[in-house]
Amino acid sequence: MYQKVLLSGIVLTCCVGLSGCSADASITPAKTATSATSPITATTTKTATSSASAITWIPEPGSAAKPWVNAIDSARSMVYLNEYLVTDKPIVEALISAANRGVDVKVIADAHPYDDSSAVTQERAEFAKTKVQIKLWSPSANSFDHAKYMVVDGETAIVGSANAAYSAMEGGSNLEGDVAVNGGTVPITLSQLFTADWSGKSVSSPKYPLIVSPGSESGILSLLKQTEAVSVASEELGSDQAILQAMEQKGTELRLLLPTSISSSDMNNARTLAAHGVQVRILKSPYVHAKVIISDSKLFVGSENLTTTSLNENREVGIVVDDESVVNQATTWFSTYWSKATPLNAMYSAGTETKTKTKASSYPYLSLGLTESQVKAKWGNPSSVSHTTYHGAPETVWHCLGGDVCYFNSSGRLVYIKR
Repeated sequence: MYQKVLLSGIVLTCCVGLSGCSADASITPAKTATSATSPITATTTKTATSSASAITWIPEPGSAAKPWVNAIDSARSMVYLNEYLVTDKPIVEALISAANRGVDVKVIADAHPYDDSSAVTQERAEFAKTKVQIKLWSPSANSFDHAKYMVVDGETAIVGSANAAYSAMEGGSNLEGDVAVNGGTVPITLSQLFTADWSGKSVSSPKYPLIVSPGSESGILSLLKQTEAVSVASEELGSDQAILQAMEQKGTELRLLLPTSISSSDMNNARTLAAHGVQVRILKSPYVHAKVIISDSKLFVGSENLTTTSLNENREVGIVVDDESVVNQATTWFSTYWSKATPLNAMYSAGTETKTKTKASSYPYLSLGLTESQVKAKWGNPSSVSHTTYHGAPETVWHCLGGDVCYFNSSGRLVYIKR
């Protein structure tokens, strides 16, 4: 968290609550208006010495789009929104309204969201003939802009797992975790990241407490390797060996919450972790879309799943917070849904999950862009092959042992892996 102190008209910014943060001397905060009213309405924790700086825990279900809409409605100069999907009606209407009153509103959305091509058409249509500027972008043809963050006036940022979509907001069908940060360097740094991605320029990865992909694996590993017990919620488990080994080493000191939709490969990895003592539970509802890591002293929220693609190839954004009250709120939230989830071992002993005789996935990591022959050299022949289309383009689908699926474009290059 950050504290602002006003001395003779000069705003000094001090880091007081975000773990490990440090002010960047090269960054000059934008001038601010005199209003100190926070646009965030969820439960807010303020520092004892400042009423102008706060970190807010935003859980879903329960908060809906209100924190985002309130922040957008408060904007005086700019709103930068980067979301994998931008289809939620209240947020879209708030963005258009802000642009109509002269606010600089820019939106970055993923150029090719996997298995949801209709979202791109919808996003184009909803902002057509409005003053909202939208850019459909991905770091490369083989990766995704999976980040979920917003910056308002360079002063307020919201970061976490929720897409700007009905299921994450009003629909209440997703389990999500986000935080808002008012003041300090985090909103400024995220503004710089957004501007670089908007203009297509390279940018050095922001420093801790932000954890940004590509290149977030080391930051996530450090959180998993804390000496304290750790609670993790993730939509996908993946097969990143360093991540899985770190989780194995935590053993009984790790609680892992996953959705029922995980692939057979993820399920095999989850059962391996359980065999090493990790407490694994599966939550049927709400759908686990959150990406959180919680210990007694730290909370991570972000867009990063635990997969290699998410950590090393996509654009992802997360943040580490060490505010005690916010950490406690997130811990209570996690424990509530943990109590409603089913232990993995109980699911198998009760026969509620289909037991397979396939070998647990131990395939080596594949870089996107490999040819079919290169994939075959690493993974062997697929168990079956099918064909599909994506954005009207034909794709070849390899179904591999353990449930992993590889997608190749018409040039025979690997464009997606579902593990």
